Amino acid sequence: MSALIPQNIPLTADLPFGLDVTSDVMLKHVQEVLTAFVVSVKDKALSLEDILVSFFTNKGVKDLMVAVSTLAVFSHEIHTQFKEHLHLLTATKQLKYFYNLPLGRLFCCLEDFWEGTAEAEWLLNLKTRVCTTAALAGTKPHQFFKEKKIDDYKDFAEHVEKVDPHAIYPTNIYRQCDGCTVSTEDCGTIESVMSTTLTTTIKTRKKVLDLADDTLSSIYRPLGRVVAIIDDKVEGLFGEDLTKYFAHHNIKYQKVVARGNEVDKSLEKVCEMLHELKKNGVSRNEPVLIIGGGVIADIAGFACGLYHRSTPYVMLCTSIVSGIDAGPSPRTCCDGFGYKNLYGAYHSPILTITDRYFFTSLHEGWLRHGLAEIVKMAVTKDYKLFGLMQKAGPKLIRTKFGTVNMTDSPEDEEFDKLCDLLIGRALDSY
Repeated sequence: MSALIPQNIPLTADLPFGLDVTSDVMLKHVQEVLTAFVVSVKDKALSLEDILVSFFTNKGVKDLMVAVSTLAVFSHEIHTQFKEHLHLLTATKQLKYFYNLPLGRLFCCLEDFWEGTAEAEWLLNLKTRVCTTAALAGTKPHQFFKEKKIDDYKDFAEHVEKVDPHAIYPTNIYRQCDGCTVSTEDCGTIESVMSTTLTTTIKTRKKVLDLADDTLSSIYRPLGRVVAIIDDKVEGLFGEDLTKYFAHHNIKYQKVVARGNEVDKSLEKVCEMLHELKKNGVSRNEPVLIIGGGVIADIAGFACGLYHRSTPYVMLCTSIVSGIDAGPSPRTCCDGFGYKNLYGAYHSPILTITDRYFFTSLHEGWLRHGLAEIVKMAVTKDYKLFGLMQKAGPKLIRTKFGTVNMTDSPEDEEFDKLCDLLIGRALDSY
C-alpha cells in the first residue's frame, strides 16, 4: 500500500487525497476549502471564538484536517511528491499533528497554502487575531473542542488513538517512532525492531531579525515566549537586535547566555544548560532557540537531546562553520576526560537557519575556516562547489560572503546571488 494512502478512518470523513496526492493536488484542495469557509462566514457578525467554532465544524475543514493527520509525512515518497513545494511539506508535517498544535501555529502553517488566494487578506487578518490573542494562540484544538463542546472530531480521535496514537498524543511532533515484535509461543524469547524517524528543515535567510521577517515569530508567538541559549559573543554583537525583534512580536524573550569557546565543550557546561532549561520550565514540545556558532550548536544541542529525552530546538547559525556543518548536524556532543567529542547524542534541530547577515562579525580566520568546510563538501560530495568558489574568488573574504563593502551594482547583485548559491549547495551537499 502506498505510504500516501491515509489509514482507515471513520466513514464520517470524505478523504480528498488518494494514491496520486501531490503538493499541487493538496494546494488546490486546501485553497478551495479555505476559500469556501471564508465565503460562508465573512459577512456574518461573529466573534473570534465563533469564527473558530465555525472553522473547525465546517465539513470541508474537518475532512481536510482528518486527511492530513493520516498522511505518512515522514515517508520518502511524500517528500518526493512535495519536492516542487517544499514550504508546503514543512507545513504539512506539522499539520499532521493538528490535534495538539497550538492554534496560532496551526494558522501559521495554513498561511503557506492560502497565499495568493482571493481571500488571503481575510485569512491573514484571522491568523493575526488568533496569534495576538493570548488566550487562544497557545490553545490546542483538542482543548478548544472540549471547551466549546465540539464533538465533530470525537470518532476520529477515538479511532486514531488505536491505529496511530502518536497523531493524538505526540511526545514530540517532529519525530515518529515505529517498531515490530515477534515472539515464541511461550514468549520466552522476544525479538524487536524499533526505529525513530526525525524531520528537520534547513533554510537560508537574509536578515532573519528584520522586524518584518516571521521565520522565528511564527514559531514562538503562539507559545508566547522563547527560551534561548545564546553565545556570549553573539549576545554582545546582536543581543539588542534579538531583544527588539521578540519585543516587536510580543514574545517573551528568556535568554541563557553561555560561552562558546572550544574549552567550554565540557559536560559541566552541558549540565549548566540543563539546569537553565529546567529552571525556565521548558516543556518537551517547546522548541529551544540556540544562537551561535559550532561550539554552542554542539553543547546546547546535546543539552536539548538529554532534556526530556529529546527536546526540539531551532538552530540560528552565526558562523559559516555552524551554518553549513555543525548547525544542521544531528551529531551533538561535548568533550570528556581529555578526549574530543567523547559524549554525544544524535539529535538534529527541527529548523536550521543560516543567515549571512551574521557573517559581518567574523574575522578573516573564521571566514577561512568556513571556506575549508565548503572545500570538504566539494571533495566529498559536490565538485561543482569548486567552480563556484573559483568564480567568487578572493571577494568572498573581502566582502565576508557578500555582507560588507557591497553596492547596488549589477555585478554585486550577481555576486550576492552567487554567495547564496554557494551556501545553499554546501548545505545540500551536507
